[in-house]
Amino acid sequence: MLTAYIKAEEQKSRHTVSAKLFWIVPGVSILLGLLFSGMDARYYQMNQFNWWYTTLFPMLLLLSTAFTEQRERKLKNRAMQVLPVDMKKLWAAKVFCSFKTLFLAAMIIFLAQECISRIFAGGAVREISTTAALTAAALWLVLSAWQIPLWLFVNQKFGFTFSLLFGLVCNAGLGLLGAAYVWWIVNPFSYICRLMCPVLKILPNGLPAEPGNMTFYPELLDKSVIPAAVGISVVLFIVCFAVTALWYEKKGEKGWEK
Repeated sequence: MLTAYIKAEEQKSRHTVSAKLFWIVPGVSILLGLLFSGMDARYYQMNQFNWWYTTLFPMLLLLSTAFTEQRERKLKNRAMQVLPVDMKKLWAAKVFCSFKTLFLAAMIIFLAQECISRIFAGGAVREISTTAALTAAALWLVLSAWQIPLWLFVNQKFGFTFSLLFGLVCNAGLGLLGAAYVWWIVNPFSYICRLMCPVLKILPNGLPAEPGNMTFYPELLDKSVIPAAVGISVVLFIVCFAVTALWYEKKGEKGWEK
């Protein structure tokens, strides 16, 4: 069963840095949010969220997938050559474990900002509501899921350093810089930054999504684009997972040294 493969993957990462990423990276994000907030609820929420989804969440995704495949590459996948394993289930387990890391981290960020912003607000109405924050957290996960099998594959093919650097270019370059342009819909790396405009009312550059601020235009607040981005992301996940799982299975049949 798939659960056995998931338990095996989790066991392999036990007592390693990768098993601690789900709280280390959010911890850094929380500290940055506090550092630049001036104990103001509005600035704390904006800084917290913007640091997280533009920089640290993509970094967590890349590190999670990189560490997962680095273990196998160091062993040259020998364990999988001698054990009777279902390669597609093993691939699915790897994807699930990386997704679980992202989920736990997203929940830490959500809960931390809820508590801290309420303290700073002192009973006043906060800029970003609980509903908006929870919606944002759900979107981070849905819109980024397709990248998990993609970067697991890139790690297997090209190694840790290349996948990490190339992933940062795609997420920080194509994602952050492309989110405010009208052609963002053809650039799935930009979906998270783009959809945070109508959900959290924060521009990709960290400024409030308000008239007069740099890169703002009214269409950025249009929530009707959310279903399209979610739908495309789900399709991308299905395609990326199916293609990479098939490749992983064929590679296992041919032999990892070939």
